[in-house]
Amino acid sequence: MRNWRIAPRPWSFAALASLALAATPAARAQVKLEYKYPEGQKLTYKTTSKTSQVLTLMGQPIETESKETVVTSSSAGKKRPDGTLPIEEKVDSLAVELSLPMGIMLTYDSKDPNARIDNPQLAFLAEVYKLAGESRYTVVLDDKNKVKAVEGTEKLLEKADKLENPIAKQAIRGRADAGKLKHQFEQSHGNLPDVLARQGEPWERTEKIEIGGGQTLTFHKTYEYAGTEKRGDATLDKINVKTTEVKYEMDPDAPSPLKATKSDLKVDSGDGTILFDRDGGKVVSTKGKIHIKGTMTFEAGGQEIPGDLDLTIEANTELQPAAK
Repeated sequence: MRNWRIAPRPWSFAALASLALAATPAARAQVKLEYKYPEGQKLTYKTTSKTSQVLTLMGQPIETESKETVVTSSSAGKKRPDGTLPIEEKVDSLAVELSLPMGIMLTYDSKDPNARIDNPQLAFLAEVYKLAGESRYTVVLDDKNKVKAVEGTEKLLEKADKLENPIAKQAIRGRADAGKLKHQFEQSHGNLPDVLARQGEPWERTEKIEIGGGQTLTFHKTYEYAGTEKRGDATLDKINVKTTEVKYEMDPDAPSPLKATKSDLKVDSGDGTILFDRDGGKVVSTKGKIHIKGTMTFEAGGQEIPGDLDLTIEANTELQPAAK
């Protein structure tokens, strides 16, 4: 799943004294972290995410659990005559396991050509997963590696418009929205510091993720460089991530009979790490776990319904070995 700057450090007589240590290894321990996009490079990532949610409405707990495994690839092409660089983003496979109230269990695997969901009320999810598994578009970077355009979403939008279920239609249109895809790419590639990274000097970001059904979670995160870590023969840069705040929003036009009107959610805990290949300019792995608790107010049929939410989201992403 990218306009902030590190606040300037106050100048004082103590800071003057620190200049005397400028020649020590600790004072020189600063590194430049940046994403790189070499022509012809293909990166494949496997992400496994688990969600556990208990939504209590009028004293009745409603429990849901999900596990999603997605394999995605990002392939940089050749620079175009105007100096822009196309990067194809593609979902290679998608597998989902859902545990819903009343003992309902659903599974879907895009590798199975006959994959379907038998539950008639939830059969539309098969269409959502099928089209999500076919997601493919191109991000175009300018000569400063900024997103200039997102191309190739028209076919998926056409398929979305043919769906009868309004929830399915909105879900796929959201995945094929060029503006959202641009934001998604910028966000996922905007988590590195704007200046040289040093231990003990954190930077902050705000990140928004869509959780379906016109719902979003916005997180405030603090990042801090933690030095290097060996993985096999590679020396990688480690970044610790702390999630400190969360905000929930629901689109008023979301096709759901239960509308969220208020929320007061807090991050109970939220820690993660990023391992970054500085020479290659790419993420090697990310892992994180966030626990959210708080109150929510819903409205259905003109009636106000108070609720409590207990939500845990855990996600691990690993760069896959290059195909031989």
